[in-house]
Amino acid sequence: MPVITATLSLADEDLNYGDVYYTVFAVPNEAVAELLKRERNTFRVIVNINEQGAIHSGLMPDGKGNWFITVSQEVRKRFAIELADEVLLNIQPDDSDYGMPLPGEVAELWATDAEAKDLFHKLTPGKQRGLIYLIAKPKGVETRVKKAVQIHEYLKSVGGKLNSKEMNAYIKADNVNWSKY
Repeated sequence: MPVITATLSLADEDLNYGDVYYTVFAVPNEAVAELLKRERNTFRVIVNINEQGAIHSGLMPDGKGNWFITVSQEVRKRFAIELADEVLLNIQPDDSDYGMPLPGEVAELWATDAEAKDLFHKLTPGKQRGLIYLIAKPKGVETRVKKAVQIHEYLKSVGGKLNSKEMNAYIKADNVNWSKY
């Protein structure tokens, strides 16, 4: 699998990515050409950074025939990476079902709520990944359980028609109700 040296840089504003992604690792096409031939999860990858740990990510086209991997502030902090730092990236295919690990709290919920599981799986892979990310982000187990329940209850209340702003309002209102107890 590809191992490359990459420099953390600002997103190329010529492509309008600068408004969405702040820092990125540029990845030459030849480094990932074989990975991109996969039939499943073509653009999803697991990136080991400086042999210190891995992130689940996606290869994004740079519009010039190459790719980039977005680097969040959280990832920069976790790996102590700053702008212009050079790092070693070991890029592996991500053949997981969701492009990231499924939190145990979600698996447990699905074991008892078939409707929630079914509605979740009717969403696009990107929306599924986004919801899993929201559930997995909190550090506390209780908070992850609460978030998983809230998101799945929201999906059931709207028949699986996800509207992020509406879902956030639903969760916020539910949090207010929880605080009364």
